[in-house]
Amino acid sequence: MKIRWMGWVLVAGAALAGCSGGQSEVSGDGGSAAGSGAELPLVAFAQANSQDPWRQVFDAEMKATAATHDKEFRFELQDAQDDANKQIGLIETYLVKSPKVLLVSPCEVAVTMAVETAYDRGIPVILLDRAIESEKYTCWIGGDNEQIGRAAGKFMGEKLGGKGTVLMVQGLAGATPTEQRRNGFLEAIKEFPGVTVIEGDFCDYQRQKARSYMETFLQSGKAFDAVYAHNDEMAIGAYLALEASGVKGKAIVGIDACQQEIVDYIKAGKVTATFKYPTPGAKGIEVAAALLKGETPKEKKIVLETEIVTAENADEFLAKNTNLAK
Repeated sequence: MKIRWMGWVLVAGAALAGCSGGQSEVSGDGGSAAGSGAELPLVAFAQANSQDPWRQVFDAEMKATAATHDKEFRFELQDAQDDANKQIGLIETYLVKSPKVLLVSPCEVAVTMAVETAYDRGIPVILLDRAIESEKYTCWIGGDNEQIGRAAGKFMGEKLGGKGTVLMVQGLAGATPTEQRRNGFLEAIKEFPGVTVIEGDFCDYQRQKARSYMETFLQSGKAFDAVYAHNDEMAIGAYLALEASGVKGKAIVGIDACQQEIVDYIKAGKVTATFKYPTPGAKGIEVAAALLKGETPKEKKIVLETEIVTAENADEFLAKNTNLAK
């Protein structure tokens, strides 16, 4: 999944000392703390969307981790469906409930003021994946999109032997991950002066939109040697269009590595590689639980690690990552 959002392998930042369908999903007993009669504190999460596979894994990990703390707090998740105005409304509704910790994965920077309002009220705010245009938050957790973009650019430049044309299929216009995955890639490609990049359309991280765009691009007759897609869904969409048109031999690189399907495509030689974009849900819940205990994150930004997945290490990757979306 740009707005100002916030390799081979990245090193995780230090953690701690000592955020469907507009409907909420609640974990925890929703009642009283054991033996005290007091209502459990609320940890609330406003998700950007719960539709794409990466965020489905994100949500599942969050719920599973929250369930291990069900005697400590109630957990509520709501889906903004990639609508910034809806997400602002969700945050405002949460504020009425007085959560002890608010987690947000921003749709866009347009939600900045709503997040600032929560922070100014003394509510700890944890940003997940994407960032806002403000320093008024407690902690940000996510992958380094720009570094992943650089790693993808280096890999692609080497894969092409230092010369060729790459078609970039872009994510959501204005979203931070889109900008960072673009900028990092272009920065790395500068080391390969024989490689040209065509900055393609924004396909909103959606498979069908990427497939339709690729079909249209093929009709233009423009030559290209490889595809860099800002996520795996678009990488698969691009491949399906190429396959339907009988076009072979194009290197395809994506980002996310959250689905069994993309690993299967890589093992079959249909997609060349993907870079893991780590989901921040489990870490977000653990930070929230620590905040409720009075612990403060050592770092304002916690960067999660990534890795490349190719045909050579696909089986090893699957063995280490058993929670991929099916």
